[in-house]
Amino acid sequence: MAFSLIRSLSICFLLSLSLMACEPSAPTATEPAPALAVGIWHMALDLDSTAGELLLPFQFDVVKKKDKWGLVIHNQDEAIAVDSVLITGDSILIRMPFFDSDFHGQLHGDSAFSGVWLNHYKGPGYAIPFVATAGEKPRFAARNNTAPASIAGDWEVHFIDGDNDEPAIGIFSVDGSRVKGSFATETGDLRFQEGIVTRDSLFLSSFNGSQAFLVRAAVRNDSLVGEFRSGYRYKQAWYGVRNPNFKLADDETATTMDPAHPFAFAFPDLKGEIHRSTDKEYQGQVMVVEIMGTWCPNCLDQATMLNGFHEKYSADGLRVVGLAFERSADTKTSVAALERFHHGLGIGYQVLYAGVAKADTVKAKLPFISQLKSYPTTFLVGRDGTVRHIYTGIYGPGTGERYVRFKDRMENAIVQLLQEPKP
Repeated sequence: MAFSLIRSLSICFLLSLSLMACEPSAPTATEPAPALAVGIWHMALDLDSTAGELLLPFQFDVVKKKDKWGLVIHNQDEAIAVDSVLITGDSILIRMPFFDSDFHGQLHGDSAFSGVWLNHYKGPGYAIPFVATAGEKPRFAARNNTAPASIAGDWEVHFIDGDNDEPAIGIFSVDGSRVKGSFATETGDLRFQEGIVTRDSLFLSSFNGSQAFLVRAAVRNDSLVGEFRSGYRYKQAWYGVRNPNFKLADDETATTMDPAHPFAFAFPDLKGEIHRSTDKEYQGQVMVVEIMGTWCPNCLDQATMLNGFHEKYSADGLRVVGLAFERSADTKTSVAALERFHHGLGIGYQVLYAGVAKADTVKAKLPFISQLKSYPTTFLVGRDGTVRHIYTGIYGPGTGERYVRFKDRMENAIVQLLQEPKP
């Protein structure tokens, strides 16, 4: 399917025409039931909406249980189950779990469909064309038959945006020409990246429903020079050099407390009941208080980790609390997103709705934070009510051993606080 056709579908959405005007009518009783080929599929998002093609590829499985369709999207070692797939006639609607985005497409038989991906966090005009085809196909096509460059290991990386230089650590493992890895920054990581390396080039991509990342670079001996794309609106130059000893700023000192304000919070739960840090349920307990949002993939990784701590240590006096700042200004919309997040991840700890995810809102509602630099940011509070540790961002599971060390470091700090006597 030519991308010119897909872009015409995108224009249809961007002009705010009704979806039904772009879709054919539902099948009649004599038409066969709509179907998709079960098994491996390949999708490519076209990030360049003005000229040429700039394709962000990823793979997924189509599954069917009884009469219900589903997808499993793959990024490296991550598998994202999508259970909201609606086929009506030759139209398909796929709603992503956790994040507010969906695919609107048209079927071309049982082995292809095309349309646009809408990311509602980015506004009503944000639509990226796509083509999906059935069958096993590499994420990126091999460029040549020569031996790939050796890039395995850690790299000192710098993302450049004008005069801003954001340091990062590129983390790559290589099997033949296949690459798995991530980029750890001082405010989080780029999660599960997957792709290939050739003799002179590196290609990585990931898609999770909120983020659509494409990473490209030229390989020049012990240096990498490339471009990072996030969707079609944002692009950034980057470069890397081999440096296994490169370190980022200490994540436990990046965020500081404002001494003029004590640690305190008071927000409603998903049923509207107010919970305060001074409530009896928290007194004499160890608290893990996470500043998060359902729109934040790094927060999803951290919520999964914290839920494990909750299950393991709640009987010993650990209380985990998520303070959620959401993208929507509508309370009902935000609470509905939190309920999906809470239920979808099977979270057992308390999540409170804190307001809109804006810097001035956070400062007004949590004045004890000098400046919030990252979602998530996590506070460990001792039994005496004082903040003992602050963690800015996360080294998520996509960073491999760094995630293990980050998790162990936080868990060890929790255990030490739990061993302190109650005041």
